[in-house]
Amino acid sequence: MHQLTGKWKIKASTPMGTMALIADFTANEPGTAFTGSVADEGNGKIYEVSNGVIDGNKIAYDMTIRFGLIPFNFHLEGTFAEDGTCKGVGKAMKMEASYEGRKLVG
Repeated sequence: MHQLTGKWKIKASTPMGTMALIADFTANEPGTAFTGSVADEGNGKIYEVSNGVIDGNKIAYDMTIRFGLIPFNFHLEGTFAEDGTCKGVGKAMKMEASYEGRKLVG
C-alpha cells in the first residue's frame, strides 16, 4: 500500500478562517496518481479530489470548495513525509490557503 493512502487530519488556514478537515486518499501503485475526498468537519460537506498526481513525496490535486453560494476551484500542492506529516498550499483565483496535517493511524 502506498504511504499516501489513508486518512489525514488537516488544518487549513484560509482568508475565511481555519478549517478542520479529514482527507481520505487512495494512491495507485507505483504511486503516480491518487483519488479521494476531503470532509469539512465544521459543516459536514465532502469535497471530491480530482487530478491527483504524486511525484516522489510531492502531491498536486484540485478541489472545488463552496463558501456560501460561491464555488472556489482550488489547486493544491504539497508534500507528505515518512513521519506521517503533510503540508502545502492551495490557491483559487487570488485567494491562497496553507495547510498542515498528520496521517491518522488505524
